[in-house]
Amino acid sequence: MPVKLSVEDRTKSNNAYDHWAQSLDAYENSVQVSAFSSKFDAWLVKKYTFTADERAGYDLFRGKGNCNSCHLDGRSTAPAPTAPNAEDTGVAANVTPVFTCFGSANLGLPLNPRDAFFYQTTPDPFGFTANPLGFGYRDLGLGEFLRSGFGTWASPNQSWRRFAPKQDGRMQVSSARNVAMAPAKCGGGTDAPGPYFQKEFFHNGYIKSLKQLVHFYNTRDVYPFDVTSGHCPADKVEKVNCWPMPEVPNNMDMTVGKLGLTDKEEEQIVAFLRTLTDGFTRPYPNRDAFAGTCATGGSAKTQGNETLIPTPLLPPCAPEVCGLSPVPSPPIP
Repeated sequence: MPVKLSVEDRTKSNNAYDHWAQSLDAYENSVQVSAFSSKFDAWLVKKYTFTADERAGYDLFRGKGNCNSCHLDGRSTAPAPTAPNAEDTGVAANVTPVFTCFGSANLGLPLNPRDAFFYQTTPDPFGFTANPLGFGYRDLGLGEFLRSGFGTWASPNQSWRRFAPKQDGRMQVSSARNVAMAPAKCGGGTDAPGPYFQKEFFHNGYIKSLKQLVHFYNTRDVYPFDVTSGHCPADKVEKVNCWPMPEVPNNMDMTVGKLGLTDKEEEQIVAFLRTLTDGFTRPYPNRDAFAGTCATGGSAKTQGNETLIPTPLLPPCAPEVCGLSPVPSPPIP
């Protein structure tokens, strides 16, 4: 229900919201957030020369890897998996590309049983229960929002609701910029053996290193198994040659999953991703302020696997999620 205000008070309220939006815009455009001070930005203006692996990684990023079809870099995608003989006839961007299409995609990530949300099934000290559905919850992403579904705010346009089944499982495409950012003291970045700063990637944190991230894009459909996380066959290694089934199988992006990249090519894409980290031409003044501990040891391929836990037997998708009209098609188990 809209709050009834006098004309004078409504004007004051509108002005306050306008100023709030302007301050957010100013912050997002500031050098603290939109620095554009990476090696890639320096390369665009011919003030940095890629290493051989960085250059090869960039060529793969906008070609065989098909990365820039979503993480836009101002170039065409060629040769692409669907057009192996195509050539890139574009030119390098003369602006600062943001490496996202601002769209949504379902990459087919497995359900992550370490996501704390699945265990928030009892009231907190304020009486709020974040997830009474427990493991009956499935994250339908954009489709859930269009239905004004469980855990989401009301969709601003109810006429969009009919499009929900075609959007189930789709999550916002993040920028690839600063994906490798880590504290200066963790000189190995985000990947083992380090010293590295442990991050979690994708919307549910299932992936633990950039190497795993690229390997997932490359081999999701090469090593699919009809199991949940923590239940790969004994002779397989999860995230290496076993990918558990997707949490939401509907509307999966099939332009990735079987890219045919070699292990070396995966590493080269990781090398390129590291060139997107801001702070190269204009270092951050607080870059050495991290007081935590960097992790060491292990392999980027299996990073985080020591903390894998078996997914419990999943109940059917709760009606509060999968029973809202128009229901997911096909039904989500």
